[in-house]
Amino acid sequence: MLCTSSFAGEGMQFNTLSASKQLDSGHTLIGVVGTIQEEFQGKIASVVVAKKTDFGAVFQTGYFGYFAKQGEDTGIQEDHRLRASLTYSTKLGDWVLKHRSRVEYRMGELSGGFRYRPAFTVMQPMKLNNQMLIPYAEFEPFYDFKDDHLTIALFSAGVKWMPTKNVIINVGYMDIYLNKANTHTKGPVVGLHFKL
Repeated sequence: MLCTSSFAGEGMQFNTLSASKQLDSGHTLIGVVGTIQEEFQGKIASVVVAKKTDFGAVFQTGYFGYFAKQGEDTGIQEDHRLRASLTYSTKLGDWVLKHRSRVEYRMGELSGGFRYRPAFTVMQPMKLNNQMLIPYAEFEPFYDFKDDHLTIALFSAGVKWMPTKNVIINVGYMDIYLNKANTHTKGPVVGLHFKL
């Protein structure tokens, strides 16, 4: 079981609780629930099945639900997503390069249609005074096929520190660019991840 709590600049906060189960078939079943607070408050839920392929990539498929409340006088707006992704990692000396291709189909009141979300991550794990540190940078654009343009781009960079094998502390910077007026969010990120 993994618990996470992250805080970003400009009032963003999210908390999740996840559990995973390794199946006899080699698949992993993952469930996640949580809350998110940004320009409005919402709850999230996800169920995913993952499997490592013969060539080392990880294939995931599943469901993600986002249930948002934009104000006291409004009801819940639902965003249901069916998604699939393929993630591949490789080492280049001390560096770890990771690419994730994700396609999702959105159904609901917030938006609809297909969206492509590739993510590119570079990391360099290192030990400093016998402590594991992982500097990283990640870029993830969101391409909406219905709108035929990039709607969101996420950039984050920081350092993950592992004081124990069950605890990860993440300190960094996040920049969320939405392709609309007055919706650019950026600021520091502090995250705490621990396994139970």
